[in-house]
Amino acid sequence: MTEISTQVNVRNHERTIQPSILKCIATILEDIVKETDKLDSQSTPFHASKIPAITLENYLIRIAKYAKCTDECFVIALIYLDKVQELNPDILLNSHCVHRFLMIALVLAIKFQDDDYYRNDYYSKIAGISLKELNQLESELLELLNYDLFISKELYNIYLEKLRQYQEQ
Repeated sequence: MTEISTQVNVRNHERTIQPSILKCIATILEDIVKETDKLDSQSTPFHASKIPAITLENYLIRIAKYAKCTDECFVIALIYLDKVQELNPDILLNSHCVHRFLMIALVLAIKFQDDDYYRNDYYSKIAGISLKELNQLESELLELLNYDLFISKELYNIYLEKLRQYQEQ
């Protein structure tokens, strides 16, 4: 992965992410990927030619460390991934695409939810992909979501409660 400069757009305040949320989201996505890796699926622009070596949990930790977004963005990104599956049942999250889907969903969540965010070139360094690819994937994900990024408070709270329940298992 590309080294990331910490001097880009210094934030006025620090945000801390609950590690339990990251671990829970990673576990949920890993469980999904275990099942979908067994299935044939169509290739999408999100599919990498080889599976990233970094675990989902470590990838989420990396994103949390450098993106400095709120906890809410991670929950919203998970909702976006579910919405993609609902709206596009032929697209499966698997080991070849889950990292990219997750990163782009987080970028959209950060831009929609948080008051401040970095430029896409910074997020591309976090993701380990080119700026051009990040821009293309962002556009692709917006289309897959029908440009509907709004998440109701009720839906957010349902997901938050499901995450809490999942953690207690």
